[in-house]
Amino acid sequence: MKKFLAVSCLLLIVSGAVLADAIWNENSASPYSTQKAYKVGDIINIIILESSSAKNLAGTTSNVKDDLSAKLTHTLQRLTPIIGANTQVSGAVSNRYAGDGATSRGSNVTARIAAWVTEVLPNGNLAIKGVHKVEVNDEMQAIGLTGTVRPKDISGANTIYSYQVANANLMVKGTGAVGDASAPGWLTRIFNWLF
Repeated sequence: MKKFLAVSCLLLIVSGAVLADAIWNENSASPYSTQKAYKVGDIINIIILESSSAKNLAGTTSNVKDDLSAKLTHTLQRLTPIIGANTQVSGAVSNRYAGDGATSRGSNVTARIAAWVTEVLPNGNLAIKGVHKVEVNDEMQAIGLTGTVRPKDISGANTIYSYQVANANLMVKGTGAVGDASAPGWLTRIFNWLF
């Protein structure tokens, strides 16, 4: 009987250890934190905070002056009655140019969109893609983002900033009456194309 109890206790301890291993797994998410997106189809919230500015200045100045003079003798002695006694030829050419140009451009985009995981890369990084469209009063605005994120950069609230997205391709496009009014007319486009 004592042997039976000892064997039963040993089996109970071993089976308990096996059950404990089955309940907790290293790959399981912590019960105390929000689970992050690791699979294709999971959704991640992207906070877009982009600001860019560029300025380009160019200037050119050139000043070229050429002087040319020649004195002719002997061969023109016979032509003296026709052209006169002066046998010197001189000339001057000068060219001046000054040009300045400047371009300046800036943009600022602030938005929040949801993107889904399209692929889990072999190194564990996630390829994402998200599109957000809003239409108000016949004005359509679309914000799109594609890129790659590291799972460890995703916060506990399942968010990531756009500047943490590698190979980010951010597209903001608007169509409608306001977009048409801000675009140059066809005559302006032709002149810009020609010149």
